[in-house]
Amino acid sequence: MYIGADFLIDKDLRLYLSEVNTGIPAGAQEYDFVYRTKFGKPSGVFQRIESLAQKYFKKTFCEYMQDLPFMDDLRALKIWMDGKGPFPEKPDKALRLEDKWVQYVILSKSFPMIQTEIFLPDKEKKVIKLLSRGIPVVFKKRFGRGGKGFVLIKDLEELRRANLTENEFIMQPYLESSIGSYKLSIRAASFMGHFICMFASLSQKLTSNHGIRFFISPGDGLKLTKKDFKIKKIVKKSWEADIFYKGDIPDYLYHDVYEETIAEAELIIPERLCQDIRKISASVSGLYRDMDFDSLPESYLI
Repeated sequence: MYIGADFLIDKDLRLYLSEVNTGIPAGAQEYDFVYRTKFGKPSGVFQRIESLAQKYFKKTFCEYMQDLPFMDDLRALKIWMDGKGPFPEKPDKALRLEDKWVQYVILSKSFPMIQTEIFLPDKEKKVIKLLSRGIPVVFKKRFGRGGKGFVLIKDLEELRRANLTENEFIMQPYLESSIGSYKLSIRAASFMGHFICMFASLSQKLTSNHGIRFFISPGDGLKLTKKDFKIKKIVKKSWEADIFYKGDIPDYLYHDVYEETIAEAELIIPERLCQDIRKISASVSGLYRDMDFDSLPESYLI
């Protein structure tokens, strides 16, 4: 399966798998942009994906993706998650993989993840305990994307005002993944158990999704090659959009699909983290590839 795995790095340079996106999540084109910015030539990432599709399925990548039996449901689910369409009528069980709680249950046994629980009324005491120790708590929609439904709670008053729906959210102690004033996340794309590419997103918003894109290089510590880096805007339809939406791209996704901000600088991370990201994302892709969807834990929606 083609996946986009998101990673966070804490202040002690420990790596955490944050979540996994299925379908054709962002990754390849953003990597190609940052690669071209660094090297002045194409990355070859699309050819690598196509070669794997031919190797395993004797099809183009587009044909492989559009032939998947759950793709219509997944497309409808993503639009529903954006608040722009109805929930799929009889969703395929493969869509349970989009539930962040299901992800945690099946992945946390093998990969480093942040301690996660479903938010239920009896969990409020635990939230209060964490807050009393000065530990902020993050709530995320189990079916959410693009930062929608992300709530950071720092005190009891914020908790009372949040009006969180039980069972719809997961909760986690807040992990500060940042560099300077920027929030940091790393996206790694993998396909059929093979690592494809990675890039970093930095943002001064609470979440780093769709931030400034950076090329990643292995090195000493966590740092940027330039503090006062220049950025460039690229307007180009994303490679995955026509494949996933079959050419019928919703108008509200224009910014996500057409616009990217690329840094003329690099993010340096320790070599061991580069290797761990490659291994983990490839392993998750292989796990999803071999998954019996009927065996997945039940989701509250599916």
